[in-house]
Amino acid sequence: MELFYFNTFPELAAIGLPLSVVVMLLLHCLMGLLAAQLAHRKGADLGGWLIWGMIGGTGALVTAFWLPAQSTEK
Repeated sequence: MELFYFNTFPELAAIGLPLSVVVMLLLHCLMGLLAAQLAHRKGADLGGWLIWGMIGGTGALVTAFWLPAQSTEK
């Protein structure tokens, strides 16, 4: 009997990666999207933060939390 859920589906047929790797990649990208949304709400460029979020993941989320809010007054 298998003890871990990830061992029951060792590979995904479409891309050939273990399920645990796919889950970790999806969580990484989700953190990147959250970082981009947070930075955009603070007044930063959404496009640049989407790229940084997809590459950086957790690091981008931490950086977005430290980002100061920009004023919208001119």
